[in-house]
Amino acid sequence: MTDVPDLPQPAEPSAPADEPTAAPAADSTAAPAVDGTPVHHPPYPVRTKRLSLRPVRMDDVEAIHAHRSLPEVALYLPHEPHTREVTAEVVERVIAGESLATPGDWFDLAVEDESGRVVGEVLLRREPDEPDTGQLGFAFHPDVHGTGIPTEAVAAALDIAFDHFGWHRVMGICDIRNRASAALMRRIGMRHESVLRDATFLKNEWCSDSVFAALAREWRRTPERSADERAVDTALTVFLAAFTRRSGEPVSLDAARAVLAPEAVIAYVAQDGKVTRMDVDEFLAPRQEYLNGPELTDFEEFEVQYSTVVAGDRALRTSLYHKHGIRGGVSFSAWGRKHTQVKRVGDEWLIDSVTWTDDPEVRG
Repeated sequence: MTDVPDLPQPAEPSAPADEPTAAPAADSTAAPAVDGTPVHHPPYPVRTKRLSLRPVRMDDVEAIHAHRSLPEVALYLPHEPHTREVTAEVVERVIAGESLATPGDWFDLAVEDESGRVVGEVLLRREPDEPDTGQLGFAFHPDVHGTGIPTEAVAAALDIAFDHFGWHRVMGICDIRNRASAALMRRIGMRHESVLRDATFLKNEWCSDSVFAALAREWRRTPERSADERAVDTALTVFLAAFTRRSGEPVSLDAARAVLAPEAVIAYVAQDGKVTRMDVDEFLAPRQEYLNGPELTDFEEFEVQYSTVVAGDRALRTSLYHKHGIRGGVSFSAWGRKHTQVKRVGDEWLIDSVTWTDDPEVRG
């Protein structure tokens, strides 16, 4: 998606939804293909529990411009907020290639809610090097964030890609900072395959990308995460989110303390191998002071890749993390790895130990 600057990458957050049911393929039609591989479109609209998906039309320009023009939607996309003229040009271009007859074409599906309003788009691109594989993109109006509508729509689009187009693999790429899109792709069963560090130069900075993919033979067969795994996810999310500072606002680490076991041990491993061990107070007190100081005005740290193993009342979380912020008026970012042990205490999962090491390369 990053090589087609006027088409969106995953950008929008959403909440889980029930499994959508796409329309059957009884009346599918085959589009001519210059490479000899037809693409079979289902009868449109494809309906899910709450939505309808159909090819975009020129009379959708105003509705599509309503979200493409917003800075928060364009934040992690390879283009700035659209003017109406740019939106109209892009819609005209994707309509011209909607048959997917030529590898490299994008197909844009308008997402309508139950009232008939177009609330977003899901795009499918037929890859030029391997016509039986595709790429996914999506963008939605902020009005539907947190409703499950984006999740339902993207899952339905993958149904079309696998069940009707007959694709073998579909890939999704998002900026590593775009955690909402990453969460959506994980939620529908796409696997996180890799992180491409500083892979794309966009908006005057090098950006790292998270790559997700789904295979036809695996689609909808991803085992549901257990309640214990989800509880560990929550504990780690709460812990890391507590260290976030935005625009110099005050930071409290009470939430981080709440998910740390009182006897937890935190260890930092320096590049020379030296290990610094801290108890909870030794770890939290200086960080709260630093986060609230005048030098570090913005800070965020989050997991990009992770795996969790639960065995009885213990769990081990291994993660690749990314952090970025503004220090002394200068932007910085860095990478590192964490090994976190979590234990069940009554009805809660608490962090028992954290060991981490940073990447020595910090880019300002």
